[in-house]
Amino acid sequence: MAGKPFEVVVGKGGVGKSTVAAALATQYARARHRTLAVELAAPAGLARALGVRDVSQGALAEPREVAPGLSYACIDGENALAEYLALILPVRRVLATVLDSRIYRYFVAAAPGLKELMTVGKLWYEHDRESDGQPVWDRIVVDAGASGHSLQYLRMPAAAAKTFNSGLVHRESQRILDLLRDAKRTAVHVVATPESMPMVEAAEIVEQLRGDLELPIGRIFVNRARAAAPDGAAAVLSKLLSKPMDGADAGLARVAAAGQRELGWLQVQAESIAEFVASTGIEPERLPLMRVEEFGRREVLELASLIADPAEHRQ
Repeated sequence: MAGKPFEVVVGKGGVGKSTVAAALATQYARARHRTLAVELAAPAGLARALGVRDVSQGALAEPREVAPGLSYACIDGENALAEYLALILPVRRVLATVLDSRIYRYFVAAAPGLKELMTVGKLWYEHDRESDGQPVWDRIVVDAGASGHSLQYLRMPAAAAKTFNSGLVHRESQRILDLLRDAKRTAVHVVATPESMPMVEAAEIVEQLRGDLELPIGRIFVNRARAAAPDGAAAVLSKLLSKPMDGADAGLARVAAAGQRELGWLQVQAESIAEFVASTGIEPERLPLMRVEEFGRREVLELASLIADPAEHRQ
């Protein structure tokens, strides 16, 4: 089976990470894989990209089918912890007393990394879920939020396994860590736009994945990449802009100036991608800049059709 069953999409805020996650999930569903698309913390960009209308968190805690073969869920650490407590405290009155207590609320707010650990634990649960002896999901695609917080989610299982040398927390954290570090089952995809800062941050993410996180690198997407300029465009624009143009030529002058700005962006794109390749040794995949007023479900479907088979992009 091509691809990885558990895929996490990370990147700097504003680079189109949720859109890429939605496109990946859509592509898998089109290929007849039972796919779960997951957003962490609160419904946001992924829900919009998938056309989920009811974005109230409580309504989306459990997977909901949003297209044939494609389901969506939003996982929050506090809700995941409450769900876990419901399993070990089946008496509703006792459970309600615990959840409503001031001590419990202080504990959840103060315990470092607890929400992140429970969130990843819930993802692990969805990965291992079975029905009639068969996995419920063929693919899970996680939109993990902006890079700083997303890496915190990915870092917590190793930290918990190291902190607790034995016992239940150690065992469960180790099981989650084994999943995350298994290159046959997991891939972490990185999304950036072709500008200096997003590409630098993408290179830093790759370095952390290869370093202390020790997690499998999936695909590197450069989103909103501009198409190459036609041959000779720079010379033609330079010649046009060297001549004074007014009156009837004013419109042509504006077009030439816009073309010159586009060439400037292409230069920034080329330089930022080249620096990334030099730093990481990875040639990223380019996803096109779609010039639309409002990016919606139609554009996600178009983008999904442009994403190649991930079996061709193993690191």
